[in-house]
Order: sequence, then structure tokens, then C-alpha cells
Amino acid sequence: MLSSLIIGLTLLAHAESPLKCEKGTLRETTDGKTTEMSQTYCYNQDKNILASPSCKKLDCSIAFNTKKKMSAAKLQNTTSNPGFNICRELEGKPQIVEFKVGADWHRLDRCTFKDGSFVSTSELVGFYLKPLRD
Repeated sequence: MLSSLIIGLTLLAHAESPLKCEKGTLRETTDGKTTEMSQTYCYNQDKNILASPSCKKLDCSIAFNTKKKMSAAKLQNTTSNPGFNICRELEGKPQIVEFKVGADWHRLDRCTFKDGSFVSTSELVGFYLKPLRD
């Protein structure tokens, strides 16, 4: 029930808030070292979705593979982040990043792929949970 509500809200957010792309500053911390980089990224009005320009419409095939099935056990594993598990299954690299919009920093999880594209892990969870409902 709760997952249905989350998916519904995610889909509603897509309909109401298109992603805006801009070149900005993104930072990540690895092993206690913070790195800032200039990068083009896209985000929604609420800043709770982050994607590369190639995934701006949240339909890039490397992230949203309609033929890929995920194990329900992996998605519902309470000892690890389901979005990170999905990311690894897709051969991506899960990260926690911060991106700057104006003067404010916003923190999100993302999955980065070999081709340089990326998308919020929450979008992966919403996409791959849908087949579990059907």
C-alpha cells in the first residue's frame, strides 16, 4: 500500500514538474574527501529529482530498462538501500551527491552509469517497483 502511494506521488511529480537543466556545481564526498565539479544536471521544482540531460525525460534505456526484472527480495531488503541495490544490478555506481541551485545545496542519491548519464535512485525504485504491482 505504501509503495503504491510512493509510486503514485512520484508519477504525479513527473506530470506537474518538468526537469530544468543547467550547468552548475555538484559535489560528492568519498572517504572523507569532498570534490566539487562543474556539471550540467537537470532537476525538478522541488529539487527531489536529479538527472543528466540524456535522462531528462526519465526514459533513458540504460536506467529504465523495461525488459529488466528486479528481485522483490532486493527491492524490499530492509538492511540496505533499495535504490543502491537496483543501481548495482544495472551496473551503475550509486552515490550521494549535493547539487547547487542558486545559493542552496540539495542532497540526493543518484546512480551514475558507464556512459556518464545519471538519475536519482528514487526514480529507479519507482520504475522497478511498478512491475511488482502488476
